[in-house]
Amino acid sequence: MREKMCAIMRILVEKSLEGRNILNEEREISSLLESRGFPQEEIYDALSWLQQIHNDWGEGGETLQRGRRGRAVRVMHPEERLAFTPAAQGLIHLLHSRGAIDDYLREEIIQRCIDLAEEEIDLEVAKTVTLLVLFKEHRDALGETVLKILDEDKSRLMN
Repeated sequence: MREKMCAIMRILVEKSLEGRNILNEEREISSLLESRGFPQEEIYDALSWLQQIHNDWGEGGETLQRGRRGRAVRVMHPEERLAFTPAAQGLIHLLHSRGAIDDYLREEIIQRCIDLAEEEIDLEVAKTVTLLVLFKEHRDALGETVLKILDEDKSRLMN
């Protein structure tokens, strides 16, 4: 099931990278996925997953202030660490350390990866989730730094 969800997310990222703001248009997403042969149940699951990104941002009436970085140090639980490949962990760390994502976005990406994957979270899943999270609410956050990091060599991310 999660493999199909990842496939759906990749399709949505492709459309978003083409410049289409599809992630907030449920009807357009449904039509696109139906045309690609996905059953209604899987489409509903994908829409629910995307909807939760939006709901989490507004919890408690708080708004995210871009560029705001706390002094929190993220220490992954051992189970979380085992869930991510070194390259996927490296990607998230690099995005955060270079200021491309703040503390809140880092947590959102980690949690969405964990929610999506049944097995080990590899670099491609981490990239897909990162792009979806940024496209969903912060399309302007997908700047040159983020794109450069996402294109970096896999071996470099592991170091």
